[in-house]
Amino acid sequence: MQTFILIALLLVTAVTSGVVQNRSEPNLRANRKLIHHWMQKPIFKPTASANPDKAVAIENFFTTRVDHFDLQNTDEWTLRYFSVSDYYKPGGPILIFLGGFFPIGPETIGESTLIYELGQEMNGAVFAFESRFYGNSRVTENLSVENLRLLNADQILADLAEFVIYLKREVVKDETARVLVAGNELGGALAAWFRIRYPHLGHAAWTSSGYMHAVMNFQDFSEAWGESLIEHGSQQCYSDIFVAFHVMQNLIDLGRADLLFEKFNICSRIDPENTFQVQYFFSIMMMSVEVFTLGNRNLADFTEVCDDLTNSDAETAMDAFAGWFNTKWAAEIGCVVSDPAEAVEVLKDLEWDTAFNQLGLRQAMYQECTEFGWFPTTDSAFQPFGDRVGIEFYIELCRQVFGDWITEDSIARAVRRSNNRFGGETPGSSLTHFTNGGADPSTIISITQNITLDATAVVIPNQLSSSDLGATSEDDPQELQEAKRNLKAKLAKYLFPASPYGNS
Repeated sequence: MQTFILIALLLVTAVTSGVVQNRSEPNLRANRKLIHHWMQKPIFKPTASANPDKAVAIENFFTTRVDHFDLQNTDEWTLRYFSVSDYYKPGGPILIFLGGFFPIGPETIGESTLIYELGQEMNGAVFAFESRFYGNSRVTENLSVENLRLLNADQILADLAEFVIYLKREVVKDETARVLVAGNELGGALAAWFRIRYPHLGHAAWTSSGYMHAVMNFQDFSEAWGESLIEHGSQQCYSDIFVAFHVMQNLIDLGRADLLFEKFNICSRIDPENTFQVQYFFSIMMMSVEVFTLGNRNLADFTEVCDDLTNSDAETAMDAFAGWFNTKWAAEIGCVVSDPAEAVEVLKDLEWDTAFNQLGLRQAMYQECTEFGWFPTTDSAFQPFGDRVGIEFYIELCRQVFGDWITEDSIARAVRRSNNRFGGETPGSSLTHFTNGGADPSTIISITQNITLDATAVVIPNQLSSSDLGATSEDDPQELQEAKRNLKAKLAKYLFPASPYGNS
């Protein structure tokens, strides 16, 4: 799931204490439940032939340097990974799935995944690699800004390089083992970048819905989301959302924010004079419906939202949207926090064991603010969410969470640096296969066309993000089945250009 959408989940479910404005009390347990619910949407569908004696992913830890680029710093830390080696035979490949922004678990390389299936077919050893600062891969004692300076793509790729060397020497004990690196979203980008930066260690890469191109103002995201809504929902649904958001804006402008408090299950009143708070409210409204339609990776969710809105008995489009928001989005959490100060306080927490830091949300936001951007705004006129969520909202959010050193210029320079270092839309890739879902709004920042004969791309029709990660299944649409067959053939050829696998 998109990182900025997970940040949105934090923003709309940040916890307050006590009863606010006579609304039901925001509940920590319910908020955590909602976050976990969306974090754990099933990417991998169970296979029909699930084996009760299936291989079990084993948790392990690997020791590496805290700072790979400071020779005077010899401190070390332990990185978490999972492994499935039941099918490994000498000469087989090392297959590594990268966790990206989020914690890994045994399900990351479980039997319902395509990389597990590749391990079976290629007699390979399969590993799940957790990025530093996420999950149980804790580099420092806390998540202070000073410590988070050690969190960036360059350090993660250096960790991975040391990890590959370790696997070859100490685990499979084969210095000549071929290595595939794979991942989705940021993990997919890391796989492609590893192949570029460390081609002697990563012999092939598979990038599923990879976030390849850093963008500060990701205004195209909501445009593309709107197109998917029209195609898989309806034009009427798009129009109703457009009207609802513009009516909400008009009420704010007319000084009638009290009507929004009455209609929407939010915890506190909106101050029309507080631009940051107004932007925050509209970001909640926008991302609630985007998360709902994208979180399951199921296009049927677009239809569900549109059925709820267009078949509503409500008198107005805004009333219909408020009814959907209160019953489908906010039903489990008492009331939705509408004061950005509370979200900022949650994001400023430095301790590892808080619910949101365990999920990696402060860490992911730090990387967005200092490397990648990907902030979904309403700065485009060609989307249905009005015009109140500007790039200045995210700049201010980053500043309040991490400090005054973050500015519009610092984020813009960070985004340029990421694209300059890794290639952005034109990476110098080879022996890499890029896959994307045709209905996924994030394809805009991925690679959707062949770069060279051995850096190929496919867009799978009528699919959302990372649809190719699950094991092959007869239940998959034909286009998805074909994409997986093609992917497996490409990766076999890239890993083993000669026999036995590359010519199979």
